[in-house]
Amino acid sequence: MLTEWYDALGIGMTDAACPVPDAEDVAAVYYGSCFRSRDSKGSVEDELDDIPPLRIGDVRDPLELELLEAFANDTEAPLPGGKGLGQMALRRLERSERLGRPAGRAVIWMVKQVRRYLDPDDTVRACAQQRFARIVTPDTKVVIGHSLGSVVAYEALRAHPEWNVHTFVSLGSPLGIQAIRDRLRPAPPAAGHGCPPVTRWVNVAAKDDPIALVKHLAPLFGDVDDQPVVNLPWHHPGKYVFGSHSVLRYLTTGEVAEAVASALLASDR
Repeated sequence: MLTEWYDALGIGMTDAACPVPDAEDVAAVYYGSCFRSRDSKGSVEDELDDIPPLRIGDVRDPLELELLEAFANDTEAPLPGGKGLGQMALRRLERSERLGRPAGRAVIWMVKQVRRYLDPDDTVRACAQQRFARIVTPDTKVVIGHSLGSVVAYEALRAHPEWNVHTFVSLGSPLGIQAIRDRLRPAPPAAGHGCPPVTRWVNVAAKDDPIALVKHLAPLFGDVDDQPVVNLPWHHPGKYVFGSHSVLRYLTTGEVAEAVASALLASDR
């Protein structure tokens, strides 16, 4: 994961004529195994590359249904209430090209990951936060969080005001979804407030990214530099990616390159 992310960031920064950070100065937080029970076995590659054969019948939790319906409602007119709403949402997502293929089971997998992270028992959340805190050092100047990773990073930064992080970059973030905002820890104090203790927060959201349902986070969190982009699907042999939600596509944008370069330049002064 670190190699792929670093290579994509390098492409974006080179294209933007920005100096590329040395590889030894970049680290990645891996918390995928936090979702795995102690009795299960599997390789890191399995967790990163394989999406389980999930079906709509596997979505039963109220938060999972709420998230599934929110993503589906962003593709067309709002869905009517009533029985079978989850199946209608999934069919709508299957018809959408914005997530890439196969959308259905990938979205179910994702909403289950989000629900498990936000679960009140805190098992997954505590594990992910511990992994994050082990990676951040006094020299960490930029934190980049993609998708659910932006939620993990947001909570970590707010929980650790002593960290010397200059810039937080959120990519394809679902932080604007109310069901997620209502479960953040620590909770944002009020609408328009709740930025983490960093000098700059850059939120990069692709126009056609249905996971980043709310493209502009400033009205919800305060001083956020919202940067809209247009992402095309990232084609990677043998791997599934979420079309415009692809982290590799985000990392090659000039907006991310500028945010990283500006933070590193400011911290060197």
